[in-house]
Amino acid sequence: MATAIMILSAAVIAGATGYVAAKFLAARTFLQDRPNGRSSHKGLTPRAGGFAIFGGFALAMTLFAVFMLIYGHQSAAYFKFFGFSFLAFAFGAVDDAHPLGARIKFLAQAGIAIGFVAVFGAVHTIPAPFIGELDLGAAAFPLTVFWVVAFMNAFNFMDGINGIAASCAIFVLSALAVAAAGEAAAFAPPAIFLACALFGYLPHNLPQGRIFMGDGGSQFVGFAVAALAILVGNGEAGAVSRMFVPIAFLPFIFDVTFTLVHRARRGRNIFAAHNEHLYQLLVRLGGTHESVSTLYLTIVVISTTVAMVAGAFSAGVQYGAALGLIAAFMVPALMIFKRASKAQLLAGPAEPVREEPTVETESYPAAAE
Repeated sequence: MATAIMILSAAVIAGATGYVAAKFLAARTFLQDRPNGRSSHKGLTPRAGGFAIFGGFALAMTLFAVFMLIYGHQSAAYFKFFGFSFLAFAFGAVDDAHPLGARIKFLAQAGIAIGFVAVFGAVHTIPAPFIGELDLGAAAFPLTVFWVVAFMNAFNFMDGINGIAASCAIFVLSALAVAAAGEAAAFAPPAIFLACALFGYLPHNLPQGRIFMGDGGSQFVGFAVAALAILVGNGEAGAVSRMFVPIAFLPFIFDVTFTLVHRARRGRNIFAAHNEHLYQLLVRLGGTHESVSTLYLTIVVISTTVAMVAGAFSAGVQYGAALGLIAAFMVPALMIFKRASKAQLLAGPAEPVREEPTVETESYPAAAE
């Protein structure tokens, strides 16, 4: 009973801190985002929302971990998880203040992911049709690291309009906490605290967009979701399917994959910044931030519900559910790209680099001064 009261109290503190801090930072000129040709907003906007989100989460996690320590419960894992979460937030915040190159960002993400997997362990088996579980063997460690890095980037890519990333993360984290309430309950509290911190931040981001979460927020939240998926999936008795979060966030994963594949087919640099994600195209085609974010939240609610139901069945059912969702996404995605192409919103095929003919010239000695 005392633990439940502490979790509830810490959750309220996380939400209140996120709300107050976001309101305070929204009125400041700290880390302002200047719009460019790829932006979905106009005017200077603080991108310090990550400080509010992480601040609320950090306060709640610290109070809960100390409570667990005082009452003789295991708390080391909470402090370790908090430490890696801080690294993800800190590197993102540094990128907000002084933009880092793509290589440095990747190395930072990989370093955090490798450290996390080394401490908490890799995902050694995944659900597989017909055989139940597939043993990943020596590939377990690199594939788990890849999952963390890939999802951090995917979540960051999808944080491009007001409310889309925060609202969808709130729902999936809440569902993950509910799903983990049994044998994997140890990591349900961090999911609750993060969802509440995001809930406090959200009113200042949607619909007015007075503050953005920035890379500090998106890198931290992306890491936390990917990490919690591993921790809960590795819980006792397989309480939560390892397919839960990938299926729940399939709308995000599909959007990123679909967009990058189409850019690669046109010869565009898939690592370069752009505004051709499906959700960005919907806004550029006339949708509002609020309507597009609501659409994506609705789809995430559906995919999360599918993940919860399918998780109670065999691996074949889970993969079938994922493929069914992908098939359902494909038709509207192609329609959006077709409309965007007609409206000339997509970058054309990259032109091959032409070598300029070399013109030989005579060289003369420099004139003496």
